[in-house]
Order: sequence, then structure tokens, then C-alpha cells
Amino acid sequence: MANRFQVRQHDIAYKFIAARDGEYCLQCKRKPPVKLQIDHADNNPDNWDPENLHLLCQKHNLELRGKPVAEHKKAIRDYSANNERERARERGRENTHLVKDMVDFRNASPEMKANSYYETQFREWLLTVIREQRLITKVEAANSGAEVVGCSPLTANRYLAKLTSSVGPLRESKDATGTIIISFK
Repeated sequence: MANRFQVRQHDIAYKFIAARDGEYCLQCKRKPPVKLQIDHADNNPDNWDPENLHLLCQKHNLELRGKPVAEHKKAIRDYSANNERERARERGRENTHLVKDMVDFRNASPEMKANSYYETQFREWLLTVIREQRLITKVEAANSGAEVVGCSPLTANRYLAKLTSSVGPLRESKDATGTIIISFK
């Protein structure tokens, strides 16, 4: 029988994982009322390192538990990366939204206040456009995005540079005419 410490540790870990990754099975994306279990990627139930913990439905937790540790960890990495790409396509990188919610910009400079608004709005607008149209020219993204959110085209180009960096969810490429286009990676 589990003691109170173990139950409390489990509840805290569950809430942390759900806040970090979302409350759904990492593999099949089913959500409660499906009962989710805490998966230990290294198959060691004593290892409560946050990077080792993930939520899985019972079926997928049992499936992965039967695999060798290296295969189990690789599957978790693959599912996590895929889910992160999908989240970035839906909303942009979560860090942008988390910082905006956490930082008190009341005492910030006007530029910081404006940037905290414009960048989030620009990212959401552009990701929606690309999700619907699959691509947009770089010039159109910068100019239309600037018009939609109210920032300058120069500022919009800075946001585009971040979104198309090596860790951003978008990429630049050239079409048959040599025009630079923006699309999902």
C-alpha cells in the first residue's frame, strides 16, 4: 500500500508533467477521462527526474514498458518532438506565451511593452496563415504581418528571422522563380 508521501509525490509529478507537456497520452493524444499514467522512460520507477517522466495511457505505458530502455527512450523522444512540432504549428513556441504571461511589463519601456504584444500577435497570425495556405512569400509575410499587428516591416522581419532560425518552426526556401517562401519545417 502506498504511503502519503508516495501519493503526494505522484500527484505533484502528474500536475507538473500535465503543465509541461499537456494532459494527454504522449503517444495517442487521448485525454481524460482516459486514465493517464506516469511513464518512467528508463523503466526505473525510483527515478523521478522530470526529464524521465511522461504521461501515457495504460495501453501505451504497458507497450513501452516491455521494450528495452534505449528503444523506450527513443520512442518518447520521437513522440515528444512530434508533439512539439504540432504545438508550434498551432500556437508558436510555448515559451513566447509563457514569458508574456509571467513577466510584468507595467514598468517596462514602451518598446518592450509593444514588442510583448506585437511579437505574440505576429507569430499567431503567421502560423495561422501558413497552416491554412501551407506557405507565404517572405515579403508578404513581413508586410502583411506588419499591417495586421501594427508593427513596422523591419520589426516583422526580425520576428521572421527568429521563426526561421534553426530552432524555429518555420523555414525559408526558394520557389521555381527564386522568390523566398516561408513554410513549416
